[in-house]
Amino acid sequence: MKTWKRALRSIYICIGLIFGLILSTNSIYAEGNIHYGRLNVKPKIVSSIEHVSNVFSEADNEVEDTIFLFQPCIMLEYLDNRPDNYFQMGYDLKLASYFKRNNNNYQAHEPYIKVGLRTPSGFIAKFSEQFMKTADPLGSNNSYGKGKRTGRSENVIDFTFGQFFTDRLSVETMYQNFALRYRDAVDQHQDRTDNIFSLAMYMLITDSRKTSLLAEYRFTSGTYDRQPSDTSEDHNINTFLVGFRFEPGGKLMGSAKLGFEDKTFDNPNALIGKNEYKYEDNSTWVIETSVLFQMSEITNFGFQFIRSIEGSPDRDAASYVDTNIDFNLKHKVHHKTFFKSGLTWINSDYRDERDGKPNKFFNLYKLQFGFEYAMRELINITGRYLYETKTASHSDYYSSEYSGSSLLLGIDARF
Repeated sequence: MKTWKRALRSIYICIGLIFGLILSTNSIYAEGNIHYGRLNVKPKIVSSIEHVSNVFSEADNEVEDTIFLFQPCIMLEYLDNRPDNYFQMGYDLKLASYFKRNNNNYQAHEPYIKVGLRTPSGFIAKFSEQFMKTADPLGSNNSYGKGKRTGRSENVIDFTFGQFFTDRLSVETMYQNFALRYRDAVDQHQDRTDNIFSLAMYMLITDSRKTSLLAEYRFTSGTYDRQPSDTSEDHNINTFLVGFRFEPGGKLMGSAKLGFEDKTFDNPNALIGKNEYKYEDNSTWVIETSVLFQMSEITNFGFQFIRSIEGSPDRDAASYVDTNIDFNLKHKVHHKTFFKSGLTWINSDYRDERDGKPNKFFNLYKLQFGFEYAMRELINITGRYLYETKTASHSDYYSSEYSGSSLLLGIDARF
């Protein structure tokens, strides 16, 4: 806990120095940002009101409510002549107030810092740290705590180093530390620390220098810090990927990776849950694809396809295979108005085929439509309708099913 307090305190101090710099200099307002030489200060305020039909994601006895969201943000940015040399730091704050169930009110604090460097000799170095502390009912990345107010903090530290050996061949190595901590004792069995190491090679294969062939190996060591060492869900994951990376600047950008992932537990013979199941090692094909295609000057199409092995939030299973497919479209209707739409399918397969238990998997579908209107140069009006429904594979799991919709109207102002 002291580590997170020190990290948060250091970022608070940096933010204070930013404000001191702003107040002590003669800043220039241009193009909507505050400039001081190459230093840009970008404040932003987002305010929205959202009506949600099923705030607790319940199968029965749905509760509707209206939520007011206020999000002040500030970012300090220094940009060099070369785009790979940059410095960014900022602080995002979210304040959520429920009209009826105000015991669900929450705050989310998200300070961050990002640094990038590339030398003329082709050496690349990147560093980032992102911290988040909240007690929202939205759930963590594996949906643990969804539907109830759950206090937690997350911290991600990322170091990346790379080198161009020729004008076409480069190598990158990455270390990432992910730490998840829950506030209440009842949730702390899910406290986790991941240490991730990766090595990747990129080779330009087109004369336009827009497309690279890639090969990547990733090793993940996951530790559940509050579980007994002899029965914990501690594990190792080996991931092998090959694919392509499409460089920015053309109509197609992003990356497409296909590979294999293997998860092994440190305690394969330990028993978990009230039914005393054994941890089961898991392996499957995986994919990491994220592509943005500019179909025309006024239409962009996005596609994501991600499949991976995730840590389970349930007591009767230690992992599941997550498959996520997402389509989104952004179309300029008018020079100030954009239409947005999206469709998402998420399948969570626990592969729970033990004796006496039916196969366990869930499907989550999301459909959304929205718009963005540039009322003024630095002021946008946004609107969104979202419908989502979750279905279960068997009647034993119907209590996890739910359906709900939300309607949001917001405004954001940049300075």
